[in-house]
Amino acid sequence: MSNGLGTPGGACGYAKTGITYNYGNVAAASSKLWKNGAACGACYLVKCGIKGVCNNEGVKIVVTDRGDGDNTDFILSSHAFETMALPNKASQLLPKGVVDVKYERIPCKYPGHDSLMVKVTEQSRFAEYLSVVLLYQGGQYDVLGIQIYDGSVKQWKDMRNAYGAVYDLPNPPKGTISLRLKLKNIASGGAVKLVKLDNVIPRFWKAGVAYDSKVKLA
Repeated sequence: MSNGLGTPGGACGYAKTGITYNYGNVAAASSKLWKNGAACGACYLVKCGIKGVCNNEGVKIVVTDRGDGDNTDFILSSHAFETMALPNKASQLLPKGVVDVKYERIPCKYPGHDSLMVKVTEQSRFAEYLSVVLLYQGGQYDVLGIQIYDGSVKQWKDMRNAYGAVYDLPNPPKGTISLRLKLKNIASGGAVKLVKLDNVIPRFWKAGVAYDSKVKLA
């Protein structure tokens, strides 16, 4: 975008949140890193190495989109790209377009957002169709799946991974809604665990509203 921040139409499904996610320091992941959308919400420390142009701190980015460039692993927002530059050197770094970088997966931290949020997307229609996306997932987790509890049959049902980080289900259960997340902990060698979000979505939920799970992923 012209303001150098993220895109509101990214493949992860963060919508308008994608514009200012992580203060605009966001990126599109390449096919190599996309992992069928599990890359969404992943955080990385990215550094370039051009002497006299790049700083030593690099930039902490969040994956909010998918995209393939000229043999690149990430396509950074221009805001994130210029953050890798030394003071007053952004004008020299930006025109290069493609640069060699080193990167590593790091825990996600969001000042002011300590717990995981579950957003009911704008495409949802109350009582007929429920679509959700997770926001502000801390730590180093890949989301492998989301289940919803159907109290009428006392069973957990798989939600469909519609695209990116968006999961949906037609004719969702009535009443307050509990979810169960299947998470892969990258920091602990790929251990998989289930995390319950009890009654995270109220009975009369609304499209476009994000609900606080009160659960912290660290």
